[in-house]
Amino acid sequence: MRRYSLLFIALGFAILSFQIKDGMHSKSNKKNNLTSHEDTSFFHINKGSLLEFPSLHDSTQLIKHLGYSLEYSEACEQATWIAYSLTKQETSGLIERGDNFTVDPQVKTGSANKTDYLKSGYDRGHLAPAADMKWSEQAMDESFYFSNMSPQLPAFNRGVWKRLEEKMRDWAIIYDSILIVTGPVLNSSLTKIGPNEVCVPTHYYKVILDFKKTQSKAIGFILPNSGSKEDLRSFAVSIDSVEQITGLDFFYQLKDSFELLLEKEVCLDCWEW
Repeated sequence: MRRYSLLFIALGFAILSFQIKDGMHSKSNKKNNLTSHEDTSFFHINKGSLLEFPSLHDSTQLIKHLGYSLEYSEACEQATWIAYSLTKQETSGLIERGDNFTVDPQVKTGSANKTDYLKSGYDRGHLAPAADMKWSEQAMDESFYFSNMSPQLPAFNRGVWKRLEEKMRDWAIIYDSILIVTGPVLNSSLTKIGPNEVCVPTHYYKVILDFKKTQSKAIGFILPNSGSKEDLRSFAVSIDSVEQITGLDFFYQLKDSFELLLEKEVCLDCWEW
């Protein structure tokens, strides 16, 4: 009888062990909704690109680096948009800021270079800031590619643009992670500088998505390429407004009804300032 009791006890432990291991396995295999798009309540069928990517075209020169991706405009010798996710953990990285501005080897037609900015009066302004890439030495180095630069007035780059970048890092900490798309507002009539004729934008934009399913929120910003001491909230706009001025379609992989709800208005009170 004692032998049977021990057998039942051993069998019970085996079943319990299997259930625990199976539960751990199931949990570890759950995919991130931001990349898998399995939840059809919020997404269209997955089209094979990340949620932060704007709608792509056949002619898009899409470039992927470790910390960010971009669409390159050969006509203006800079990115049309740069997209990346920023997490709370990444903001606490310890990699020191680099300073090696260099051409982007992935731009097939050749990117802008140092001579384009030399004595131009414009900063080599980061679109994806170096401070967002301090979680990886490679990501930091790649943030200094000229494909990630745009001619910005010093008062803009070192002032209001920097303040907005800092606010993005604050939000990544508060909300655990956010998706960011940023870039210049480009058109054919812009002033150009340097041998490669780099366009000088008059305005820049950022769009941010805090994707938390039914608790999601989004906001856009449009800023003139000039110094300003105005409160950042004065530059906040709906994402629809950014789409109208840039011609881009942001977060297009969201279902239309959900996308419309997020993008049609700006809710300042939804964000921590």
